[in-house]
Amino acid sequence: MADTKREIERKYESDESGLPDLTGVAGVQAVIDKGVAHLDAVYYDTADERLAAAALTLRRRTGGSDAGWHLKVPVAPGVRDEIREPLSDTVPDSLAALVRSRVREAELRPLVRLRSDRDVRHLVDADGALLAEVSVDAVRAERLTDGGGTAQWTEIEVELADDGDPDFLDKVEKRLRKAGVRPSSSASKLARALAETSRRSGSGNPSGSGNSSGSGKKKRKAPPVPEEPAAPVTAGDHVLAYVRAQRDAILELDPAVRQDAYDSVHRMRVATRRLRSAFRSYGKVLDRTVTDPIGDELKWLAGELGVDRDREVVTERLTTVLGELPDTLISGPIRTRLDTWANARRGGSRGRLIGVLDSRRYLALLDTLDAVIADPPLLAAAAGDPSKVIGKAVRKDFGKVSALVEEA
Repeated sequence: MADTKREIERKYESDESGLPDLTGVAGVQAVIDKGVAHLDAVYYDTADERLAAAALTLRRRTGGSDAGWHLKVPVAPGVRDEIREPLSDTVPDSLAALVRSRVREAELRPLVRLRSDRDVRHLVDADGALLAEVSVDAVRAERLTDGGGTAQWTEIEVELADDGDPDFLDKVEKRLRKAGVRPSSSASKLARALAETSRRSGSGNPSGSGNSSGSGKKKRKAPPVPEEPAAPVTAGDHVLAYVRAQRDAILELDPAVRQDAYDSVHRMRVATRRLRSAFRSYGKVLDRTVTDPIGDELKWLAGELGVDRDREVVTERLTTVLGELPDTLISGPIRTRLDTWANARRGGSRGRLIGVLDSRRYLALLDTLDAVIADPPLLAAAAGDPSKVIGKAVRKDFGKVSALVEEA
């Protein structure tokens, strides 16, 4: 079973001056030198960098106290869950499964190698409890694909201690800013490595500062180019934005469903239903001869998700009812039998659902959604005014619902 650790951290630019004195940070009693760790990490991705595009990082790292395979999943700005597996020669199956909705049939291969000399300090309170770990990382990056370049930089990383107060990071940042240290412009080491090794591996003159005239004359400043007026937002733009948001929700919830995260199955099922509804409601915007078959596949997926969700709902309802009954009306070990029934069904439905998420049919559905978003089957109404086109569709749906309510 993989271990998961919640990381709350911030990164800062650093020059050769090293780490400012942090003993003045409110609540810090001492700054303890923990020495230098030498870390060597190889990051894996597809050839077209699908994991990086989704802000996911998959690496194999040696050195330090947490050597092994790590998958980092974004939770919020500055917050990530790091899922860990022991060292092995190949990507662990458990981590490969968690990125399957992104990778699909593509191959995971080494992309970038980062070697870091990490100078670590612990910030502790008056009781000696850890508040945060601060490190100065001297990083050397090497792109491992064809034509790859190299880069190096130094950064400061501040990671909050487990169960620490996130407000403490604000206090550390205030002290760092006073010392002239600024937040990093890159979200992660990998993001910076990809940008800098790609830029440095290219040919030509990326700065554009060359002067081939040889005349030495000062060039006359070119007149500003007038900006073209922005194209009006259309009904198609709105519908596609909504479709894209639901597709993204499915992709983002896939790992959570695999890990049995609370309410993840329900939320993924909602996204599939919303997609089906959008395709039906906006048939004047997106060609239904294209989207109806996708709707059928979304219905299949919602049904498979419903097996697990229905079990959750029934278990919750029966547990609630039992909790409200007087003991005199309960005969026998009902609660034990309910737990046994729920857990037995849960194991079977969970296994079935994971099989669905690993199936070619599900992955093909994701490919089809990507294709529709990349090359949408727009009809004439897609170019129309959003308030008119979408308003008409909503009023039509409202009329259908009203008729059903009347009948009921």
